[in-house]
Amino acid sequence: MSVNADITTCQIGGNPESRGWAQEIAPDTGVVQVASYASVNDVGRAINPTIVIGQLDGGAVQGLGQALCEQMVYERESGQLQTGTLMDYALPRVDLIQRFNTQLDQSTPCLTNPLGVKGVGELGTIGATPAVVNAVVDALQRAGAGARADQLQMPLTSERVWSALHGRTA
Repeated sequence: MSVNADITTCQIGGNPESRGWAQEIAPDTGVVQVASYASVNDVGRAINPTIVIGQLDGGAVQGLGQALCEQMVYERESGQLQTGTLMDYALPRVDLIQRFNTQLDQSTPCLTNPLGVKGVGELGTIGATPAVVNAVVDALQRAGAGARADQLQMPLTSERVWSALHGRTA
């Protein structure tokens, strides 16, 4: 059995961006599996659409990592960093997301440069983190987690999600 979450659109800042996630939460483990990610991005003129899509998808994975796994951990008494290497610091992996559907909106070119291009390096990261967190919180709310879901803090590790779902403290 899985708890399904869908979030259809999210207006981000001044950009007409839409973000959508479909994900599943395994109730017995709290593991969040992002089944698909869809976005429409105002990119101005895309000179090389393949590179632009790659930047957007890579940024989305970075936002997913921030939401689900990345965390700096310090030893309580000494303040010693415990996650100082890539052996200890959780990074997003390719198996965290199954499918991208990235669309480019080129209908509004930038007017401040002759090429009409817009910066896209950060577009993917900006909307991804709140979209996935909101989808998890929504799924937990629908599963009866109530206030525990609203108090959940990033990263939404499997332990934290499981604890919120089952009424325990992580």
